[in-house]
Amino acid sequence: MKKNNILKILFSLLLITYLTLYFSSVSGYYEYQNYKKMTLTQDQILKFEQDVKDGKKVDVEDYIQEEKTDYNNKIADTGKKFSYTVSNVMSNILTKAFSFLSKFITE
Repeated sequence: MKKNNILKILFSLLLITYLTLYFSSVSGYYEYQNYKKMTLTQDQILKFEQDVKDGKKVDVEDYIQEEKTDYNNKIADTGKKFSYTVSNVMSNILTKAFSFLSKFITE
């Protein structure tokens, strides 16, 4: 009975995740985000053209906008710790398994 509840919860979470991603793509969310980036670029082009017309000193760095995204959060940190732990455990298990098997080969 407990396995059924866990499977139902897992299936429900996966279904909700899928539906969320599906509706965000259908609604045009990603296209809108890309459009906003293009608009910013278009604004920078207009600013560049105006500065050239005004005879100002033009430097490329003034018109490039770097978008830095910080992916560090508690979920990412937990995922990294979990990944490192699994990696270490698997490494130890494989090392012990091969050392055990090597005893049969060398004897």
